[in-house]
Amino acid sequence: MLFALAGALMVVTAIGLSQWIGPREGAEHMIVIPEGTAQRLDAGEDVELFPSELSFRLRDQLIVVNEDSVGHQVGPYRVEPGQRLEQRFSEVATLEGFCSLHPGGRLTISVGGT
Repeated sequence: MLFALAGALMVVTAIGLSQWIGPREGAEHMIVIPEGTAQRLDAGEDVELFPSELSFRLRDQLIVVNEDSVGHQVGPYRVEPGQRLEQRFSEVATLEGFCSLHPGGRLTISVGGT
């Protein structure tokens, strides 16, 4: 009886740990900055590629692909022309910074728990 109880406890513990520390992929969120975006912004157009407040969960990944001929600041990240940013979030945080793609010039990224 004691061995059966200990075995069951080990199985429950292993299942609990695998859910807590096991490999779990988060969602991918892709933003593509099209060619000509900087020109449209310079011409005074309102270019809304994504909201100025983004929410993610732990393990989610932000992917920013810059197809424009100009580098862009996306919150705390700089993405040069032709470059691709891949950022997987591993900590709960709030990141704020300048955004060259928003009229208000600010971007807030909130990362919440799972």
